[in-house]
Amino acid sequence: MMDAPLVESHGRRVTCDDGVVELAWLGDSLAVALAGGAVRLDGPGSKKVVAVHRRAILSACAHPDGCSIVTGGDDGFVRRVALDGDVSDLGCFDRKWVHALISSAESGAVVAAVGREAVVWSGGSAKPIHSFAFSSTIGGLSLDAKGKRLAVSHYNGATVLYPLVAASGRVRLDRAGSHLACVMSPDSGYVITALQETGLHGWKLPAKTQLSMNGYPAKTRSFSWSHRGRWLATSGSVNAIVWPFTGKNGPMEKEPLVLGGRSDTIITQVAFHPTGEHLALGHGDGAVSLVRLDDGAALLIDAPDQSITALRWSKDGKKLAYGDEGGRVGILDMSIRA
Repeated sequence: MMDAPLVESHGRRVTCDDGVVELAWLGDSLAVALAGGAVRLDGPGSKKVVAVHRRAILSACAHPDGCSIVTGGDDGFVRRVALDGDVSDLGCFDRKWVHALISSAESGAVVAAVGREAVVWSGGSAKPIHSFAFSSTIGGLSLDAKGKRLAVSHYNGATVLYPLVAASGRVRLDRAGSHLACVMSPDSGYVITALQETGLHGWKLPAKTQLSMNGYPAKTRSFSWSHRGRWLATSGSVNAIVWPFTGKNGPMEKEPLVLGGRSDTIITQVAFHPTGEHLALGHGDGAVSLVRLDDGAALLIDAPDQSITALRWSKDGKKLAYGDEGGRVGILDMSIRA
């Protein structure tokens, strides 16, 4: 790795008052959802902090319009924050936490996990269009590349459905135990979940062939697919564990790539570049690095501080934003020439 963090010559840092929950690129502007309930909007010539929730923000995602961020709080509200700072309510769920949010620019869907319900908005709708109930609390949400199929993890497995269809049929994927974060492959051919006891479990669709990926010392909380869906990067180990999803059987009976470790600190966040096969890594010691798949070569983007909680590439892949639990936000600009 380089001696000097790359952000010092090719980017900048910002310090916020609260820990970073999520990041969203809105064109050239960056929206930062903060644990204390505010959103920081950082754009060309305009920087502001907007109070959004009375208490903590638990989840956030970019709105499908690309010009606003959607936030969910432990106050039960789902709110939309525009670039000009305008805040509007999308829903209120009394005494319930909004613990996960996901969206798709392709289909216009926004989905929130609220206790045992997956609540859905469509396009520019200001109110939910319908919801799907489950028998246990939702662990995680994931959409395919077109935003037309939704995977929901929960106790004893996962369920796949069409979120924009109120009367959608359901494909049940069974496996005993608690399933937390989940991810669906871009082509909707695989669903992978993180287990309470560490490790991953998956299903190949439509046959529901099961696969297990074990050996993680910590829970996997972050997944990222490469741009062609050939590789799945995962957090939860001292290295990025990157599974191959090529051929008829995907990762079954194949060894993963093991990349980008830093001593004994766990990788907390992973984010593939949107068009290239290199991977941004956020580490538990606060370092941020960039690693190439073909040879494992790594660059240090930022030095250790506090644990990284969010990583997000801009749509064009020229900028990488990251945030940590202490409120540090960094922006790497790969268009800057040294």
